[in-house]
Amino acid sequence: MKKTLAALACLLGLALLTMPSSCYYDNEEDLYGPGTGNCDTTTIRYSVEVKQILAANCNNCHLPGGSTYSGIPFETHAQFQEVALNGKLVDRINNQAAPMPQTGLMDKCSRQKLEAWVNAGAPNN
Repeated sequence: MKKTLAALACLLGLALLTMPSSCYYDNEEDLYGPGTGNCDTTTIRYSVEVKQILAANCNNCHLPGGSTYSGIPFETHAQFQEVALNGKLVDRINNQAAPMPQTGLMDKCSRQKLEAWVNAGAPNN
């Protein structure tokens, strides 16, 4: 009985070692949706595009009274501009290890728009 169990264990181990395995390589399209080739970053306005991105991705945690308020407010342009210009915004929105929002990186076009706005000096436009 012991020899039979040992033989079965060896066969099982051998089968597991020789089984084909596959690797999964994440790519941005699979993770964040199709095509960002049409992402227009030429004119990004705080009052329109940036506020839309904030509403879709940030307000729950960054507006006082939000469902999971973080204590880091983005209530005013000045508050958001401070985070944008000190480098923390672009770092966090592109950081897969510690993403913002915490549920996972936002889509590539939104990240590109925020980066373009920051690169323009984070204006209150």
